[in-house]
Amino acid sequence: MVKTVKYLLLLCCIAVPVCAAAGGSIVRMSDRQVVSFAQMMADVQSSDVTMVAETHDNKKHHELQLEIIRSFQAQKVSVAIGLEMFQTDYQKQLDDWIEGRIPEQVFKDVYARNWSYDWFLYRELFLFARDNHIPMIALNVPKTIVFKVAKKGFESLTPEERRNLPLGVTCDINKPQTGFLKKTFEGVFGHEAKGQQFSYFCEAQAVRNSGMAMIIANNHKRYPDRKLVALAGTWHAVKHGIPERFPNSINLSFRVLLPEIAELGVKNTTSDIADYLIER
Repeated sequence: MVKTVKYLLLLCCIAVPVCAAAGGSIVRMSDRQVVSFAQMMADVQSSDVTMVAETHDNKKHHELQLEIIRSFQAQKVSVAIGLEMFQTDYQKQLDDWIEGRIPEQVFKDVYARNWSYDWFLYRELFLFARDNHIPMIALNVPKTIVFKVAKKGFESLTPEERRNLPLGVTCDINKPQTGFLKKTFEGVFGHEAKGQQFSYFCEAQAVRNSGMAMIIANNHKRYPDRKLVALAGTWHAVKHGIPERFPNSINLSFRVLLPEIAELGVKNTTSDIADYLIER
């Protein structure tokens, strides 16, 4: 029982340690030039999707996310906000929140059923979206599906469970992410990181990335005149996470904004991983 609980917590709440920022600079990865926040936003606002990575329990990362969303609003650019933190089967509750149909205390309970991190890390984001009538989009695949794939693999899903997922998902996350997943999994379960159970765990992460990519693409159809700011953990938000799984049938332009972390800093981050590295 204890092993199962650890496994499910690891699956849903992979986090990475934060690297102390050296100087608060923004590095444009295409030419490794230091740019201003305004320069970054001028570029970002031209894309369909802005992926903003986060370490879930880092308050500064959430302050950055809100700063980015406020900048869109200030420039009168219509946006929607995509949330890894909410499962797709809770979209109605998100809509009710934005429309002011449910009070904060009730919405906090909804949030707690979706996400395990402190409400106050995200509270200002949710209040700003509600007060400015900014649509919020649930991006995450329902936990029941993710857990089933993690335990038995993608092939165990029924046709009904696959209905809102891409046609096929395998553990084909490329090497940077697979390496991180193995290291994290091994730290909890040791030698099992080399077995079938890790393959299923990896498939579950691929399901999440592919599912979120598909939902982002569908959102572009739903809100064609709105830019999407998608908030997700680092290993989902980087280019070899969600973005590389955007459907080829929809030509989505995107930018990836990456707050610096221990594993990804100015020395080892490239334009294949993110468009901007933000040292805060």
